[in-house]
Amino acid sequence: MRFFKYVLLLIFLQSCAESVWAVSDSALSENQIKAAYLYKFATYIEWPASAFSTTDSPVVIGIVGADEIATELNNLITGRLVNGRMVQIKSLSVREPLSGVHILFIGQHEHLSYLLENLETQPVLTVTDSSNALDMGSIINFVLVDNHIRFEVSTVHADRCGLKISARLLGVAQKIETGRPL
Repeated sequence: MRFFKYVLLLIFLQSCAESVWAVSDSALSENQIKAAYLYKFATYIEWPASAFSTTDSPVVIGIVGADEIATELNNLITGRLVNGRMVQIKSLSVREPLSGVHILFIGQHEHLSYLLENLETQPVLTVTDSSNALDMGSIINFVLVDNHIRFEVSTVHADRCGLKISARLLGVAQKIETGRPL
């Protein structure tokens, strides 16, 4: 009987420990999910040839205002390629030049509209994490739907920047802004 009580106690403690780990994992998982999305977005975008200085130039992902995501992305990309190109991550400040960046992730940032305006016609995939960011000029914006991270896409802004977005990526978007009346 005593053995049975110990087994029950052990099961109870294990379930409590798993609950604690689940909470910790969920705290980390948002950044990990966003980092994974950023990497995968690169595989579904076609940049104009002029976006790269040479045929072997890396795909550069710039991160503004989200150091944790930059860290997760650095961990994720080790040894991986995007369309045959190396991937390089740059943590940037608002004042740094954005030339040579192919994807720019802008976390919750007070200079969001300034950054988006400066990239308005550049071949840069802008990805944001702010409400109404598509209205400000972002191409992809993360949204929370039923406690899951999803994204919305503006093909209008992508077209203006000379970027082609794969139909496969559009097929899994939460919302697509096309600029055409339905």
